[in-house]
Amino acid sequence: MQIPLQVTFEGCDPSVPARAAIEREVERLENHNRHIIGCHETVIAPSHKHHHGTGFHVHISLTVVNHASSDDKRSEHIEVAVKDAFAAARRQLDDLAKRS
Repeated sequence: MQIPLQVTFEGCDPSVPARAAIEREVERLENHNRHIIGCHETVIAPSHKHHHGTGFHVHISLTVVNHASSDDKRSEHIEVAVKDAFAAARRQLDDLAKRS
């Protein structure tokens, strides 16, 4: 990855085994998709106020770059390149929503 992995622990002390597990899973993601350039994980401990139904939550934020073809003349205009990039992001979010 171009951007170093960031791991944040909230409500608990940092855990070496948890960090190692996260690093293994991030490596698997990188092997799955080479366009990932950054990853930030947040591990949130269960609240002590609740006695039932809560567990650890893990939030994953990925930075992914999808390069347009250099032969695409449309990307020579900034407004078109921005519009195309956001259209691609919407398609990816729609695909993700369909799988959920």
